[in-house]
Amino acid sequence: MILIRPSWRPALIFPTAAIGIIGAFGAILASQSGEWLQQRVRETQTVSDHQQLGEMARNLSILFAGMLFLWALRELVIERKWFAKTPLPKLFAPKWTATAIAVLTLLIGGLTTVWVVQAGHSGAKAAWKGKLIPVRDSRPESG
Repeated sequence: MILIRPSWRPALIFPTAAIGIIGAFGAILASQSGEWLQQRVRETQTVSDHQQLGEMARNLSILFAGMLFLWALRELVIERKWFAKTPLPKLFAPKWTATAIAVLTLLIGGLTTVWVVQAGHSGAKAAWKGKLIPVRDSRPESG
């Protein structure tokens, strides 16, 4: 929404960036839990597909959070005049930088959404169709 309504940017850019960073940490945690699960189920094509989609979703989430951080940094430098005695104002001064950051953020955000949905769908499909078959425990039963 802050792309469409520039007047909302000052109030929403930092909460948006914070949510993006929290989302990236969530993607990292989801990826780690998937690695834990993968060690406990039999390898199938469905599980492999889910793993690949999950890794890409994690990577895109991190990239998206980085773009949101960059946008928030630009807001601080150009609009709020922070870091005035650093090279950052010169870096962010050209008008095309704002456009480039906005377009890349929108593009990466869209790709992130697609991959997160695909990873979630493939995981749900694997679970509901019984593709997540536990690996048999090779330890002898005690009794």
